[in-house]
Amino acid sequence: MKRAPPLDWEVVLDRLSAFYGRGDWRVPYLRDHAEDPFQVLIGTILSQRTRDENTDRASAKLFAKYPDAAGLARATPKAIEALIRETGFYRTKARHIRACAQQVLERFHGVVPPDLDTLLTLPGVGPKTANCVLVFGYGIPGVPVDTHVHRISNRIGAVRTKTPEETEAQLRERLPREYWIPINPLLVQHGQNLCRPNGPLCERCPIADICPTGVARTLGRPTPRPEDRVARGASAARQGRRRPPSARRPTRGARSSPRKSSASAP
Repeated sequence: MKRAPPLDWEVVLDRLSAFYGRGDWRVPYLRDHAEDPFQVLIGTILSQRTRDENTDRASAKLFAKYPDAAGLARATPKAIEALIRETGFYRTKARHIRACAQQVLERFHGVVPPDLDTLLTLPGVGPKTANCVLVFGYGIPGVPVDTHVHRISNRIGAVRTKTPEETEAQLRERLPREYWIPINPLLVQHGQNLCRPNGPLCERCPIADICPTGVARTLGRPTPRPEDRVARGASAARQGRRRPPSARRPTRGARSSPRKSSASAP
């Protein structure tokens, strides 16, 4: 059986950037528009296992009252819980973010450390959260892997992994550093719009012709991952035979922001 050519990440990122109208991913836009590192840190903890819109509302309420580590460190758990209740697991999150604020204040004088290993020592902070702080708070290359990045990286054949943590480790080894910053916002937006967990819209995907899953679904063949296979009886149109993928456009109003790239895993 003929082996598929290696994935060309430059083509993937070029097409996704053009499709979603995000501009040139080679321009280090995050370095010039980085968000407050402390708010990225706390917002990403809040985003764990909850919907983006709930995270946005809870973050806005929380930061309106406690915008920095000094304020949040003095807040009572009950006061924090009341502001973040809609994010789910709010009691655990309240404990984590209060303890996190206290440690940032006591250990680092209120400044979130721009170092991956140090960030991982903070309460409630896992690899994805730490990488989000680096990328979206400081514009430092990192590989934040949430459920979207994990799923799409496997679908397009970049990795073969079972967990986001394994995906991050393999991407760090295989992915050139120049792609580390743009990969998360682009793959997250793609996962939110077309490359969905169930029923990916391969017929509208701008990279379907270079994605093993997209090619298999278009040709009506078994996909590399059994969970991506089309249900028996699906029409050819649903598998992408109507129009070339490059001719399709994203859903009206589809957009994403760096902070929304933080999804389910810490």
